[in-house]
Amino acid sequence: MTLYGSQGSRSPLVNWAANELKLDLEMEGDLGRNPHPFGQIPCLTDDGDVMVFESGAILQYLQAKSKGDVAPDKSAAISSWISWANASLDPICFLE
Repeated sequence: MTLYGSQGSRSPLVNWAANELKLDLEMEGDLGRNPHPFGQIPCLTDDGDVMVFESGAILQYLQAKSKGDVAPDKSAAISSWISWANASLDPICFLE
């Protein structure tokens, strides 16, 4: 998997999740190669034809990739934490 992003974006949330889920993630420093339709970050590519953008969607993709099918109650808990991370961790991601 390749992540197009920077430390000043929500990319650190994606890095953190990939690390916690023990998924290999390569950072792409050349943002000119970013396939996002509007050039925004973060954007994740995987297996050649998968492209996911928006940090919440990427976090959900990583979770699905790591665990496969999850019971509805556990999936709801995971979605809650993903939503919390997106809403609450912005101050940490955007420290200067």
